[in-house]
Amino acid sequence: MKRFEKIGDWLSNIFLPHSNDTIKVVVLCIVTATTFWFFNALNDNYSTRISYPIKFTYPDSSLVVVEELPKKVSINVSGGGWNLLRKTFWFTITPVEVPLEEPVNTKYILGNSLYSLIADQMNEIQLNYVENDTLRIEIDSIRTANSKLSIDSTKISLAEGYGIISTIKKSHDSASFSGPERFIKNIPEEVFIDIEEENISSNYSEDIYLPTFGSSLVNRNPVEVNVSFEVAKFIQQELMLPFEKINLPADSNAYIFSDSLARISFKIQEKLAGNFNLDSIQLVVDFEGINAQDSIASPVLTLVPSQLKDLDIKIDSIQYQYIRE
Repeated sequence: MKRFEKIGDWLSNIFLPHSNDTIKVVVLCIVTATTFWFFNALNDNYSTRISYPIKFTYPDSSLVVVEELPKKVSINVSGGGWNLLRKTFWFTITPVEVPLEEPVNTKYILGNSLYSLIADQMNEIQLNYVENDTLRIEIDSIRTANSKLSIDSTKISLAEGYGIISTIKKSHDSASFSGPERFIKNIPEEVFIDIEEENISSNYSEDIYLPTFGSSLVNRNPVEVNVSFEVAKFIQQELMLPFEKINLPADSNAYIFSDSLARISFKIQEKLAGNFNLDSIQLVVDFEGINAQDSIASPVLTLVPSQLKDLDIKIDSIQYQYIRE
C-alpha cells in the first residue's frame, strides 16, 4: 500500500501541486482503483485480433522477390489477458515459417491454409481463425539476356542548321541484363540508346544510363554507356554552273535548251563554304539518257570536290525543245 501511496503523492504533486490533502486522497483512490482494476482485468479471458509475423522460405537461390512478401498476418485469438499482453507487446514472437514448394508458380496463398502452421507454434493462447483471405506472392526466376546497343541518329535532336559530322561512338557495343524473368523476356535483342538532350549545337559526349525496362530489379552491365559525336553548323548554298553535253546525236542541233546553266543546291559546313574551286564541279547532260519527247533533261555530277562528296546535292532539271528542220 505504501507503494501506491507514493505513486499517488507523485501524481498529485505533478498535476495538483497546490491542492489540499482531500484532493490528493481522491487522486490516490482513483489511481489505486484503476491499478487494481487493470491487474484484475488481465486475469479474464478475451478474444482479440493480433498481427502475427510470418516468413516465407524457399530453397532455390536463383529466384528473386518481385514485390515485397507479406511479413504479418492478421489472426483472431482467445486467451487470458496476461498471455495476450505478452504476445502483443512484451516479447518478440518467432515468425511462422511458410514453405513455398513452387514459388514461381505460386501467385497467392489462402489465409486459412496457414491455420495449422500458426496454431502449432502457439501456446497459452487459442487461435480462432486467420482473418486474411489471401496473401499475394510475387517471386520470379532470375534470367539474363544479352542485347546489341544501337543509336538511331534520326532521333538525335540537333539545333536548327546543325548536323553530325563524325561517326557516333559508343563505349560499349552490347550489354547484359539480369533480373526477374517477367521483365527480361521483354528486352529486345537490339536496344536503342536514347539521347534526351535537345537542340544540340556543340560536340557531344555524355554517359547515358541504360534502361531497366520497368523494374529496379533489372541489373545492367554496363550500367551506363558513353556516347560521343561531333557536330557543326551548316548553311544552304546554291550555285548556277554550266553543264557539258555528251553523246551528242547527229541531230543535236535540234535540241534547244532553255538555259546553259544548271542550278545545284546543297548544305555545307559554314567553315568550309567557299573553300572549294567551282571548276572542280562538273555537270553533264548525257543525250543517251534523254528522250526527245520528254522536254526535260537531268544533269548529273561527274566530278565533285571532296568538301561536297558526302552532302545531299540537288540539281534542277533543264527544259529543252526538240525542233525538227
